[in-house]
Order: sequence, then structure tokens, then C-alpha cells
Amino acid sequence: MRIALVSQEYPPETAKGGIGSQTYAKAHGLAALGHDVQVISRAPGSVASKRMDHRVEVTRVPGFEARMTVYTAPADWVTYSAEAAAALAALHSIRPFDIVDFPEWGSEGYVHLLNQSEWNRVPTVIHLHGPLVMFAHTLGWPALDSAFYRVGSAMEETCLRLADAVFSSSRCSAEWCERHYSLPSRSVPVLHTGVSTSLFKPGVAPKAERLTIVFAGKLEVNKGVKLLVEAACALAPEFPNLHLRLLGRGDEKLQQGLRAMAQASGFPSLLDLPGFISRDELPSHLCRAHLFAAPSHYEGGPGFVYLEAMACGLPVIACSGSGAAEVIRPGETGLLVPPHNLEGLVEALRMLLSDAAKRQAMGEKARQFVLAEADSSICLQRLEAFYLSVISNGAEPRIP
Repeated sequence: MRIALVSQEYPPETAKGGIGSQTYAKAHGLAALGHDVQVISRAPGSVASKRMDHRVEVTRVPGFEARMTVYTAPADWVTYSAEAAAALAALHSIRPFDIVDFPEWGSEGYVHLLNQSEWNRVPTVIHLHGPLVMFAHTLGWPALDSAFYRVGSAMEETCLRLADAVFSSSRCSAEWCERHYSLPSRSVPVLHTGVSTSLFKPGVAPKAERLTIVFAGKLEVNKGVKLLVEAACALAPEFPNLHLRLLGRGDEKLQQGLRAMAQASGFPSLLDLPGFISRDELPSHLCRAHLFAAPSHYEGGPGFVYLEAMACGLPVIACSGSGAAEVIRPGETGLLVPPHNLEGLVEALRMLLSDAAKRQAMGEKARQFVLAEADSSICLQRLEAFYLSVISNGAEPRIP
């Protein structure tokens, strides 16, 4: 197949979160299976570019700000969608694509899908990662009475309605679209790239001498980092050698506040903020820890960093009630706590910090879960089968 993956996020220039990581994994995983993969991603500046990323061709497309000042998110969504559609059409005219894959975020496929006709139609799918409607209702952003929400949700619904097929990284995201856009969730298969169990595996690095909790992701309040630091400060007197490592980028003001919190607890060396860690370096940082905790307020799911930590043999702690809960078996591979619940998080951390045998048993089961359910070699074959089913007029995908 000749496959176009259109995603504003693609590393290293625009590696912001899970969509970029998923696009990278898709691109390189499908290329390894012998497919011709083209990525169309946003340029970080005003200059278009092309390059080869190993076997994947990457085309960078500037936003509309090269032509006029873009002041609002809705204007950016609409105009960038047009730029992406133009770049896609130009590449398709040179060598036609068999299938095009857009994320739902930013409604990047909006103009492309509106412009499809019987004369120029290319099979096009949408990959749900965490729809705008979900963030608005769970995190309050954007505000439900804002122009951003009204325009963004209308664009999102249009993309889902016009796509040839929709798939989702989690059942949670699909159910949000069923409730708000009347997209039947039973028609939306749960598919994602999984994680590399050869890269993320136990024993990549020795355990740290200090009892270590690790977090990886965006350093934002809604990712639960403030709550996690509060919980670690509460536990530090019980575990004097406790070490909390928060891996990732974030707002500097928030980081200063987290450092001040640790300082005020009387354990200034409790907290470590090493910054961004590359994907290749991440397994060693995970393996040095004793457990993984990311008490995000809400996750569309599945939350690949949980799967990566589990693949490294770590027990994981996440919040109940959202997509992350789909990949954690409470009491077997990790623990779930209610969101915003400091007492519950402290108790879950205490349970694992105080019991090395429990940590080991949970970590081993977590690794086995990922090998059976989320190994990238299996997941990429499922995705490949789904694409082929869409190309062949939407037959039910044959999931191996």
C-alpha cells in the first residue's frame, strides 16, 4: 500500500504528545512491513521542507500564518486543514495514495474530506486519540460556550461523518463520539500501534539505589503532576530515600511551584525534573524506577506511556473512569485511584512502595499483558488489515 499519514505532530520538530508518537510508530512500523509511507506534518516555521526519515518520506507544510496573522484556534484549524489538503492533493497527483489516515485532533482532514467527490476520492480514515468534545466536557477546555468549541466540534463531527471509516485508540474515545456525534461505537474498532516490547523491556538498566517513582509525559496540572508531588511529599517521612522523577517538558512556572513544594516538605532532594527524554532513552529511565505513576485527571486512552512502563516490568498507577483504565487490571498489573483524590493516591503509592514482592509480581503480569495485548508487531498487523478492509470497500477488518 501507498499510505499517507497526515498529522501536525511528528517528531522531532513537532513532537508534542501521543499523536506524534503514534504517527511515528505507524509510519516506521508500516514501512517495516513493506509499505510506502508518506507523512505530511506541520512545519515549525514558515518554510516547507521534505526529507527522508529512514524509509519514511516526511513533507512539512507551513500553516497559514505565512500568508496572514492567524489569531484564533478555529481560524488555524480551518486554514491549516486547507494547507494540508493542498499538500496531500499535490503528492497524490504525482503518485496516488491507496489510503489516507488523519487524527481527529485539529480536524486536519476537514477540507480534504469536504473536497472528495466520485472523481477524486481516496479512501480516508480518521484515528480517534481524544476528541475535542471529550476535553471540553471533562477538563473544561475549550469552554462549552466558546466559538472554539462550537466551530471545532462542528468540524470534528463533519470529519467523522465524511470519513470512509473511523478507528480509535480506546473504547473511551469512541463512546464520547457516539454520545455527542451519534457515531455508532460498535462500528469503530479499537486499534493502535501498541508498543515495542523489544525496545521497552525489563533489565535495560539496573534499579536505582533510591526507591523511585517515575512519571513520563507533559508536565501539566491535568496530567496529575501536582497531585503526584503532593502525594510524594506526604510519603517522604515514611520513605526517607524516596525519589520522584518527572520526565518531560512543561510550563516553567508550574515546575518552579513543584520544586518549591518539595523544598517546603523538608525533602529538597525528593524531586528530579530532568526534562525531555527521547524515546530511545526512555526505557532505561523507566527500568531504573520501582513503579510508574501518572494520575491524569482524564485520559482518552489507552495512554501509551502506561503500556511502555508495563512493558518494562513496572506496576503502574493511573486514575479510574477514563481510557487509561482499559489497559490496567487493578490489583494484577497496577492500581487505579479516583481522579483528584490525594488520599487514594497516597494509599496506592504506599501499598507498592512498601512491598517489593507485590511490585515484582505486578510488574511481571504487566509485562505479560503487553506481550499478549499490545505488542507492536501484533497491533501493526491489525492496523494493516483494517486499512486493507477499507480499501476493499469497507469489509469488516480481519483482525488476526
